[in-house]
Amino acid sequence: MFSQMSFTVSGDALILHRLPENYPGRQAIRDYLRRGQARITNLETTLTKGDCCPSTFSGGTWLTAEKDVLEDLEDFGFNLYSIANNHMLDFSYGGLASTLAALRERNLLFSGAGENLAQASRPAIAELPSGRVGFLALTSTFDDSARAGIQGPYLPGRPGINPMRHKEIYQISPEHMRALQEIAEAADVKVKNKRRHKTGYKLPAENGVFEFREMLFQTSDQEGKITTANAQDLERTCRSIQTMKRSVDYMVVMLHSHEMKSDNMEDIDDFIFQCAHAFVEAGADLVIGGGTHQLKGMELYQGVPVFYSLGNFIYQNEFARILPPEFMDKYHLPYDTDPMEALAVRRSHAKNGGQQSKENYLSVLPYLEYQNGRVTKIELLPISLGYQYTNGFKAIPYPADAADAAEIFQVLQRLSAPFGTVLQQGENGIITVALPHTAP
Repeated sequence: MFSQMSFTVSGDALILHRLPENYPGRQAIRDYLRRGQARITNLETTLTKGDCCPSTFSGGTWLTAEKDVLEDLEDFGFNLYSIANNHMLDFSYGGLASTLAALRERNLLFSGAGENLAQASRPAIAELPSGRVGFLALTSTFDDSARAGIQGPYLPGRPGINPMRHKEIYQISPEHMRALQEIAEAADVKVKNKRRHKTGYKLPAENGVFEFREMLFQTSDQEGKITTANAQDLERTCRSIQTMKRSVDYMVVMLHSHEMKSDNMEDIDDFIFQCAHAFVEAGADLVIGGGTHQLKGMELYQGVPVFYSLGNFIYQNEFARILPPEFMDKYHLPYDTDPMEALAVRRSHAKNGGQQSKENYLSVLPYLEYQNGRVTKIELLPISLGYQYTNGFKAIPYPADAADAAEIFQVLQRLSAPFGTVLQQGENGIITVALPHTAP
């Protein structure tokens, strides 16, 4: 028999240094988050002392912080952490191992990365006053070397993240296809793949698909990109959800993704819809998305809340204390350039405000109540990350003022309308979601 369960959720916690103690608004955020029994966030940084070698790739910025930043996240009340994101291998296997050790040292529940695929894809289980909550985290954005590997009979599994791979096929007109094939032939684009096909080191593309290096194209009357989830990863994840539902009362899935349908950050890629719907059909009671650092629409799929992106909760991306030579190479800087100076150079190349765009600083904190396995209440607290404040008080969460709360509501209402989601905003700024059994 189900009893009432409650959840509070945040967007990405990209935290690189401690937050000001008792800053204005901190207590209000803390009190709101602690309304939920299960309190979930995405830890989007590694936890090291700066003593781990960097990977040749990063999630955009090489991110690491001292492990004491966890004290701030615990103070907000978070008791379930995703560590499946595009930064978890920024400092290679050593950085991942250090992060896992820091979380385990504090007995924090987490999902999304581990010493092998079995560990990385294992859901966390929270034993809460009203029941058991399973939490499974995965990411679709990663360098392939960051993907956790299967523990085999003769070799150890590879440390890494819990992956959701996907395939992209670009559909183009017959005329464009002929031009692309001519370019490939003239520039010897297919030389490497031809050789690999001949020697059996690479399988040929499926019928009707033209391979341009690693990109796949096929002719179509309607041009554009189509993405599909990797069948193996999707089946594995759905099987895990189904299995966990036998032993927990509620199942939550968090998918971190930077993929977009177009160059509009608000657009949601095809395979993200595919995954979210499949998770619900497998038994998920709540699906949470993030990664692109700004809000996206909210859907009630078969009555289950799906937040396609909650944006940011903490966004200290511009406060990296350590950056490797690879970052300096990218911007043609001396290896010993100070990280703050290097980040300023990157900002100077941004065409649209870059990381400082206002939409990256506006978000919501959902509070949800469930009764007998069904969601009965959804409230959203609009928050601002202090885009207008000085550095000491910037990129951290505050309750949004009236103007920002109204802007957040308008954005979320516009993005959620295509799903048929009905939102209302009260005089206190709180946004409520009309549920199917409560909608007027």
